[in-house]
Amino acid sequence: MFSVLLPAAGSGKRFNSTASRRQSPIPLEDKLLRDISGRTVLQRAVGLFAGRPEVEKVLIVTGAERFDGYRQHLAKMIDMEKLAFVAGGRERWESVLFGLRFLAEGGGGVGDVGGAPRFVAVHDAARPLTPAAVIEEAFRVTAERGAALPCVAEPATLKRRGADGAVSETVSRANLFQAQTPQCFDFAKLLAGYEALLKEGRLADVTDDAQVFERCGHPVPITAGSPLNLKITTAEDLALARALAGPVAGP
Repeated sequence: MFSVLLPAAGSGKRFNSTASRRQSPIPLEDKLLRDISGRTVLQRAVGLFAGRPEVEKVLIVTGAERFDGYRQHLAKMIDMEKLAFVAGGRERWESVLFGLRFLAEGGGGVGDVGGAPRFVAVHDAARPLTPAAVIEEAFRVTAERGAALPCVAEPATLKRRGADGAVSETVSRANLFQAQTPQCFDFAKLLAGYEALLKEGRLADVTDDAQVFERCGHPVPITAGSPLNLKITTAEDLALARALAGPVAGP
């Protein structure tokens, strides 16, 4: 029922800049290959979906120069018939669109056989610790309602900064949520939405896939996210993930 699309074409500039400022003893490298308690960020992210029976394909959208290395890196994590790669774009939205087009051309079936998937889940490759319950609820609600957006309620007091650098107002956090992934959708509607917004020139400011559904007038049900579902953006995030991760079971 589902294909999972992992955008992984970013350069990791923010991560490497924070690691450099902290004078990290680890050489600057692809953040997805950093270790978290015996498995890398990428291995953990793929492992979230590799064994799920409702997932037919895991598609990694990244630079073509990474295909072989990532494939070898993931050899013990997933059945290779379930794994596919396609080259990404300059922006995240472009990478997702390239991935959707690949799946529409038949890349969604096991062994690249068959048509497009019924549903697609877009998950940040840099979110390695997503609890199984978050994925299960998002999949269930998508099967019932055509979309699902895992979120956590905004816990902080929010301030708006004025032109002078001082606080100009306190912003109410009522009904505000932090969006997470996997963001799940009816595949045909998401692809059609991307193509329509591309023609209209309305994709440049899109930062997540739910915005595409929103702009096309499709409802996006909110499902339960988790504070554990952090995204590795900075060196500090990696340190936190290492503190949160339990021991790895199995090979």
